[in-house]
Amino acid sequence: MKIRHIVYLIAFTSAVFFSCTSDDEHSLPDTSRAVSFNTTIASNAQSSRAINNAWTAGDKVGVFMIPQGGGLKTALASNKKYSASVAGELTYASEDQAIYFPSDGSKVDFVVYYPYTTVADDNQVVVDVTDQSSPEAIDLLYAPTNTGFSNTSGKISLNLKHQLTRMVLNITKAPNVTLDKFGVKLLGTRANATFDLATGTLNAATGSNSVISYKVTDKGNNQLQAEAIVLPTDKLGDDAAIEFTIGSQKVKQSLRGISLNSSTNYTNEVNISNNNGEPVVLMGQATITDWITVAGDDINLDVDNATNPTDPSTGTENTIFAETFGTVKKEGNYWPGVNQFAGWDNNTFTFKDNYLTGTYSNASIRSTSTLDSHVWFAASKNSSLEISGFSTSGYKSMKLSYAIAANAAGNQNVIQVKCGNTTIIVPPLAISAINTYQTVELSNLPDNFTSIEFISSTDTNTAGYRLDNVKLVGTK
Repeated sequence: MKIRHIVYLIAFTSAVFFSCTSDDEHSLPDTSRAVSFNTTIASNAQSSRAINNAWTAGDKVGVFMIPQGGGLKTALASNKKYSASVAGELTYASEDQAIYFPSDGSKVDFVVYYPYTTVADDNQVVVDVTDQSSPEAIDLLYAPTNTGFSNTSGKISLNLKHQLTRMVLNITKAPNVTLDKFGVKLLGTRANATFDLATGTLNAATGSNSVISYKVTDKGNNQLQAEAIVLPTDKLGDDAAIEFTIGSQKVKQSLRGISLNSSTNYTNEVNISNNNGEPVVLMGQATITDWITVAGDDINLDVDNATNPTDPSTGTENTIFAETFGTVKKEGNYWPGVNQFAGWDNNTFTFKDNYLTGTYSNASIRSTSTLDSHVWFAASKNSSLEISGFSTSGYKSMKLSYAIAANAAGNQNVIQVKCGNTTIIVPPLAISAINTYQTVELSNLPDNFTSIEFISSTDTNTAGYRLDNVKLVGTK
């Protein structure tokens, strides 16, 4: 995955004046000073409203002013509505929405969020991402302060952070493809939640999963873009998928086990071609962009050097570990499961199947007359191989390679891969030669992961797959 870090700079700096006869929560004398607000959202990414880096004129922001050390229940000004200009200046929507510092000089803090909405007495904001007709309208930004400000304070800086997840598909179609009744849907995730303004906590609603339709925009020249703002989740379920509709046909790309992190933008390149009248959809590896918020000038973080900036061209590539699965023998009439085998090359590592059925693993270690020891993922079974116990600290430009074969025609992306909590989308490539290995190499892996997991799903593994020669290298 190629990671592009997007930086958001929010600074509150210009003055807003209004008559002291406002009927705010507290009547303030003429000596009180209005709180100054002026915002910019700056980044090196494409600008498009608050969903990316810039405000659109009229965007509504909610502001709370609270005593320093207090909470929203003791707010001095609650959910005041301010409007943003294109330049980032915030002005109150009406005179009774203006906010004043306490005239006695006592310190206060602020809680700011976007988009403005009605807030319940328990300070919960309702989040609903079902309607994607205007994704920018459901993007959720949030920022609290805790340093304390008073009527003698200068400019106030505040960082707003995206709380949801953005998913983007950059779609290229072949010129001979007609996208009749084209649509893209996200399956197997929830669409409703509440956000606690007091704690900054997002809680997904209980209940069944929803179907979320992406907003699709025709960019011309056979290019389309599909985008959606969705709820973050630690791990998508077995039925999670992106579904493409082309005429009467539907094509699914599984998202099983993928993590959707808050403040993160996931971008996939999608190619649609025509094979004898049948649509072929190939979705490439995801590019992940964090929406980083910092105060000050724009900061550009290099993908390979976000935590320790150095020249990525320097250093020596080393093997972090290699695993060929030793030498295996049957135990009685059975091949040992992942949880039973003890002949690993790296015998200090931990090897396990996270989908055990009781004590039995549907991933086993076996060999054939032509193939030496390897992991076998049985068809139509949920199973996995997780390898942990190694360290990638200090390594950059890491690459993971492995050999994969199928017991029938299949595709190399059927076996999913996770590095730590990050799911790596394996590029699709057909496996046509039965029980013949082909090598998969994945690059731009996340930093500092300590586990690798290969996952087989009962829904997608219909052939039975073999895994061998796992190798992780990195530059140090």
